[in-house]
Amino acid sequence: MRMRHLRYFLIVAEELSFVRAAAKVHIEPSPLSRAIKELEIQLGVRLLDRSKGRIQLTCSGKAFREEAHRMLAFMEAARMRVLATSNGACSYLRIGLEDGLAQPRIAQLLARCREEEPRTNIRVVQLKPSDLFQALRYDQIDVGLTLTELDSDEFIQRLAWEERPAAAIPIRHPLLSLEEIPLSELLRYPLILSNPEQDAKNQKVVPQWLQEQQLPKLKIAEYATSHEAMMMLVSAGYGVTIGLESQLALYRHPDVIVRPLSSETPDVPTFASVLNRPFSDELQRFLIRMDAMGNKITI
Repeated sequence: MRMRHLRYFLIVAEELSFVRAAAKVHIEPSPLSRAIKELEIQLGVRLLDRSKGRIQLTCSGKAFREEAHRMLAFMEAARMRVLATSNGACSYLRIGLEDGLAQPRIAQLLARCREEEPRTNIRVVQLKPSDLFQALRYDQIDVGLTLTELDSDEFIQRLAWEERPAAAIPIRHPLLSLEEIPLSELLRYPLILSNPEQDAKNQKVVPQWLQEQQLPKLKIAEYATSHEAMMMLVSAGYGVTIGLESQLALYRHPDVIVRPLSSETPDVPTFASVLNRPFSDELQRFLIRMDAMGNKITI
């Protein structure tokens, strides 16, 4: 089985068109179709349903798409590890970050790891929450930092640290008369949330406790596709938004004021997730540093 066949298949599976897929890989549709047929012969299954004038993935094709992603990711990780070794690295650690998680503590933790272990090659990738746990399961990363809490024997989750939630409010807003904002007061006003199509759980901007407030009943003014767009809409007066205090501080806007939520609103935990198996020495040292940053020295 050739690596290029896997790449060809993934592009066809994405485009569901040999013409569009062929244009992406700069070959003619006929040899591309033959390459997929060779792959089907090797596997002994049909990956694509070509009937009715269109292409669709069969059940086998959907399963193989997932495996092809895993195989290519494994080969890329192997290539990067070998390259790092040739440049002087003796060990490696692969860290996954939940997409959109940009806490200053994470940057400090990564900087400390690089400073104290210069010969450990540390790779960082950003992943959607569901992809992060898949990457752990398929041994594509060693540890994932996430806001998503799981109840599963397959993974071990450790509390990394907790952060205060805060509200981003436009200037000249009635809520600015309060030093700390009660959640009940904040929810009287229209909210700007992350786009549900890009973030199905809204967990980067809207923590779990807000989801439990029955989101469909809240006043949603707009959905934003990024933190920058969210702050722009807040500054324009479309509504208010909620996030981690440290993250909102990274996206300062002159017409937006960040105020902490009142003390009855719970802190938002960040978890380190790993597979339930023995830790490597590099992962063990990473977790010790993480615990120290979270004022938790136990391991």
